Amino acid sequence: MLKSLNKKYPFNDNLKINIRSIVSVSLGIFLFLLFFQPFNIQNPDFNNQLIILATFGAITLVLLSIFRLVIPSIFSRAFSEERWTISKEITLNLVFVIFNAVAFSFFARFVGRIPVTFHIVIIIVIISITAATVLVVINRIYSLKQQLELLRTQTPAKEHVTALSEETEKEIELESENKTEYFKLPAGQLVLIKSASNYIEVHYLEDNKLHKKLIRNTLKSTEESLAAYPEMIRCHRSCIVNKKHIRSLKRNTEGLVLSLNHYPDEIHVSRQYALNVKQALKTS
Repeated sequence: MLKSLNKKYPFNDNLKINIRSIVSVSLGIFLFLLFFQPFNIQNPDFNNQLIILATFGAITLVLLSIFRLVIPSIFSRAFSEERWTISKEITLNLVFVIFNAVAFSFFARFVGRIPVTFHIVIIIVIISITAATVLVVINRIYSLKQQLELLRTQTPAKEHVTALSEETEKEIELESENKTEYFKLPAGQLVLIKSASNYIEVHYLEDNKLHKKLIRNTLKSTEESLAAYPEMIRCHRSCIVNKKHIRSLKRNTEGLVLSLNHYPDEIHVSRQYALNVKQALKTS
């Protein structure tokens, strides 16, 4: 029980929301007293009755302003999100209820000339508790809206991560020229494809180790089948690489060369494909 009371509780320090809530609660008390007339006001003058009823609302307005605006602004550290707890919230509302009930009783007895009977005291206490409860509900709704807004702002980032995961998990299907042999693997595991006479060498990762598979097909036909995979780029007349596995692009005495992760040899980039390789790396 004590542990639950010591849990953090978000204190609403939004000035605009607090002012609007306090004014609404105070106005609600005035309208309730005006329409339901729970107090037996002896003053026959209707205008004086309105002033007395309006003063009850004003008392709540002043006390709520003190407890929800003035005190939190003076002791801002105590009311911070890190230090504010459920027990402190309950204590604050309980103190307000006591002050509000006492102020109502004194005003009713000595100014409004209203007989403060047990029945009247019960009504005063109920009104004070209701005022505190309504304010707590309003603040809680505001807090939940903030959390919802936070979740909405985080959703695009989550969708972006999901999209990247789906892209990584996309499968590439390679087939032989006569369509008798199929080889399927996740796009992220494919490192490069090299031409080997009438075959293609598929270099891929499995269990974090590089493997090679020969498939009877041409590199040109393979390139056409990989058109839907922008990460696969042609860098030489005899080689297609996965740009996600490119570690670096540099120039040596023979021209541009690519260094790939998990692949020991450098891959030459021909002049014909150099511009496409550079642009692909810029967008990666």
